[in-house]
Amino acid sequence: MPSRAVPRRVRDFIFYYYAKLVIAPSAGEKGNYRFVIDRYKRLASGDISMSDYDREIQKLARQPGICVFCGSADGHVVVEVIPRHLGGPVGIQNQVYACERCAGSKGDKGLLEWWCDELGRDKDDLPRIPAGLFLKMAFERHAVDFTLDDPCEDIREIWCAGPNELR
Repeated sequence: MPSRAVPRRVRDFIFYYYAKLVIAPSAGEKGNYRFVIDRYKRLASGDISMSDYDREIQKLARQPGICVFCGSADGHVVVEVIPRHLGGPVGIQNQVYACERCAGSKGDKGLLEWWCDELGRDKDDLPRIPAGLFLKMAFERHAVDFTLDDPCEDIREIWCAGPNELR
């Protein structure tokens, strides 16, 4: 949960979690609040922007057959980060490699529903590739629907059955 300094809007939640996601590997400072807030503010002001999907797609290409969720090399299948029945787009930006165990466990559940509710994991521990894809797809979806400034109290709200449910 972002501090109270971060407005409770969809756009700010996406930027805050994206800042947390990118700061750890670049600065080796996972959990460093000052770096996270600095990157969040720069994203919010437009000084920097989220990368496009190429970053995650290139990382996937460098580790074919490796499960993005558990790191297993035991076979792989392609799964959707956000299932189409939940409004996930059709395309490579919504696909990752998963081992059969993770793919079977995730099924057609929403990413955070599966990761947090079913596996009992923290949303901050979501691996970089699916988390990055998730945040970028959410941003695009809300930008198209003009709902980036809608209220939001939890990152898990940004991809329910649809942005219109936030209203």
